[in-house]
Amino acid sequence: MQISDHYRPFEKKVVIAVTNNERARLLKAEGREVDEIEILETAEIAPVERSMSKHGQGEADFDAMKEHRLKELYALLSDRLREMLDHEGYTQAIVCVPEVNKNTFTENLAPDMQKKIAEVIPKNLASMDIPHIVRILLEG
Repeated sequence: MQISDHYRPFEKKVVIAVTNNERARLLKAEGREVDEIEILETAEIAPVERSMSKHGQGEADFDAMKEHRLKELYALLSDRLREMLDHEGYTQAIVCVPEVNKNTFTENLAPDMQKKIAEVIPKNLASMDIPHIVRILLEG
């Protein structure tokens, strides 16, 4: 997708990650072009032994399952961003996470990755189409 002349172009090759609780969409932004290049997703259900109730019996703790899945997603995203920034020519990363997950995201980043991410934006944009994502990021 080509961004409007109304906005200034991306000066360098930038990866934009937009996440929700289940997946991360990776966008490549360079010049006036912005394209989705990859989707990262975690398994539907966390391993049972990690999500059981406190005594290891009874129904699985669904909050623990959701938290485990979120941590897995952020670890996967962190590894992928590291690869892109270190070996694929991206110079900057911008990450959008739902506001309620911002601390979880930053807590699960390796210290070297915290320095490499230009900005963490507390917005859930993962279900939007690319033109809306770009407009929100460039105007906000």
